[in-house]
Amino acid sequence: MYETLKVIWSVVAICLVVLILLHSPKSDGLGGFSGQAQLFSSTKSAETALNRITWFLTATFLGLTVVLSGGWLAKPNLATPPAQVVPASSVTPNAQPIPLDLPAPSPQTPEVP
Repeated sequence: MYETLKVIWSVVAICLVVLILLHSPKSDGLGGFSGQAQLFSSTKSAETALNRITWFLTATFLGLTVVLSGGWLAKPNLATPPAQVVPASSVTPNAQPIPLDLPAPSPQTPEVP
């Protein structure tokens, strides 16, 4: 279910980008794309249909974004099962402590002016 919604979300996003690019800033709409919108009876109805489809896809995209990012759906288990680890033996051969030759901190006296 989660993967299916992700695919639908991606397709809606691509369609939304294409529809937004079809909008003309000069209110030509689809009429400016091919000279005249031949799928519709007039340029105004083509622009109205383009606006309605764009708003529907925008609402669908935002809704799917909220659902997918909300964590309400069971995401697929991507974690691999832990590998079998052999327990370490209690005796480590040639184990020696590492000497740390750090200088002892010297007390600092405050400077008097």
